Amino acid sequence: MISDFEGHGWVNDMERIEPGCISNPIVPELTVEQWRELSPWANALISELEALPLAEHHADRALDRLLENGMMRFKLVHAQSDRHRSAMETQLDAHELPLEWVILPMALTGWDNSYYGPGRRAGPWAMDMPTAFSLGLTIRRGWDERHLPERMGPAACRRILDIQSEFPQSPIQQVLAFVQGIQAARNFSADSLDADVLGWLHLLRVMMQVDRNFHRDSLAALWALRDKEWSACSCQEEGPLFFQYLTQFGSDFRMIKNENPWFTTDSIGLTADRHSVWLPAQRLLGGDSALISMTEWCGWRPSTVVPNSRWQHVVQSGEVLGTIARRCGVRIEDIQDWNALEGDMIQVGQSLEMRCPQPSTTRPSPPSGPAHESVSSWTWHTIKEGESYWSIARQHSHVELDDLLKCNDTAPEALRPGMKVRIPAQ
Repeated sequence: MISDFEGHGWVNDMERIEPGCISNPIVPELTVEQWRELSPWANALISELEALPLAEHHADRALDRLLENGMMRFKLVHAQSDRHRSAMETQLDAHELPLEWVILPMALTGWDNSYYGPGRRAGPWAMDMPTAFSLGLTIRRGWDERHLPERMGPAACRRILDIQSEFPQSPIQQVLAFVQGIQAARNFSADSLDADVLGWLHLLRVMMQVDRNFHRDSLAALWALRDKEWSACSCQEEGPLFFQYLTQFGSDFRMIKNENPWFTTDSIGLTADRHSVWLPAQRLLGGDSALISMTEWCGWRPSTVVPNSRWQHVVQSGEVLGTIARRCGVRIEDIQDWNALEGDMIQVGQSLEMRCPQPSTTRPSPPSGPAHESVSSWTWHTIKEGESYWSIARQHSHVELDDLLKCNDTAPEALRPGMKVRIPAQ
């Protein structure tokens, strides 16, 4: 389903600017008389989706997921999409396309510009590489325009126009063509749909229906305030920057990479489209508390001798080769070569040999043996259905989200009901 944003730095930033803007739960109210009008295309799509097998069953499951935990998943997706949705709707309107197409990236990736998934799909629209090339997007080592909003918006519109001309009578085939490819849409049969695809289509339907009944203030103004705390930083002399430089300052390395997702390796090859890197200037560069110097960073180069550069990474739930490669600043092909992999498929629990500096965001495995069990600086919490690190932290006034992430080894997306996580003692 949609991306898990609870651990992303932007959530804390938005909450700091306006406490409760994301964390306050929502009590849903059905106000049919206030429903916004849907376009004829959206109404036709919903009718086709309602005719699919097990429609009520899948719709109920999708709705349950959106409503749980105070509608947190839905709020997180809407908060993220508020940053880009208006510009995308302007693009769709200019191409005379239905505005409801903006729900597609919300249901696919949660409108995550830094998304990289199976089959080397990338960007908020989870676009595959052949389609991106056919639309004129540039993808090369260290640079991927599928993550670039001003390039991806027009490309998505061109793609929609192409598939609408191919399947003018069937919105559901148009959606399948965008998500799975033209051949999948041509072979569409309601009775032979894969269970995962069927579930996702009903999720799209529910999100489209809930979206028009979801009345709240847009967070666009808060995004604008947050963006003022960030600056585009560059170097006077030519040459690349290296994200790896930032790891020594304890900064939110993951957030900074997610804010610059078009740079797909640790070496930032500045281009005419992006001749700078986006940084939280007030925190890293500002005033007497400046952590880094741009002059120093511009001249910094990683050591060619890397101690302990070989280590084992255990694949977590939700991880693909692309996310692991980006986190470590290497190519997918490198990981495949190191582990004799013939394709992109990896499994949860699989151990991968890595031959690169271990990123600081990778938490070490807990020590084993009786000594570990005797630690008394934390207590156990058993995860209930719908809980996340974010919601657990809110149950304990003395605990911050960062405390839980540091205290536990399980990735946020890998949490499951019945698991136990550590809660730091007061």
